[in-house]
Amino acid sequence: MNLDELNHELTPDALSVINSQIIQFLQQPDEESSGFESFYQLISQRDEFVQRFLKDAAPADARAFAEKELVVNDKLTALAQDLLKSAKDDASRFIRSQAAIKKYK
Repeated sequence: MNLDELNHELTPDALSVINSQIIQFLQQPDEESSGFESFYQLISQRDEFVQRFLKDAAPADARAFAEKELVVNDKLTALAQDLLKSAKDDASRFIRSQAAIKKYK
């Protein structure tokens, strides 16, 4: 995922900063990332900003922004699902490895 997939022509500057932080997090190697808690915090911060923007914007502006954000939200949802699946697969492999090690002790 890249920044152009999260930003669109109606993206406010403050949201663009949050999007940049999300991309920066995703580009960190696993051993350098601080875990999924940071990702969750960034996504939550993004959601709060979008909700506040929609609440405060004029109805026509809110509608146009929401249409653009729906596409971005779908991409973020798919990304989160992929990360969750990957984490589950890693945990499953770890558990199987631990069981195999115990078997040979």
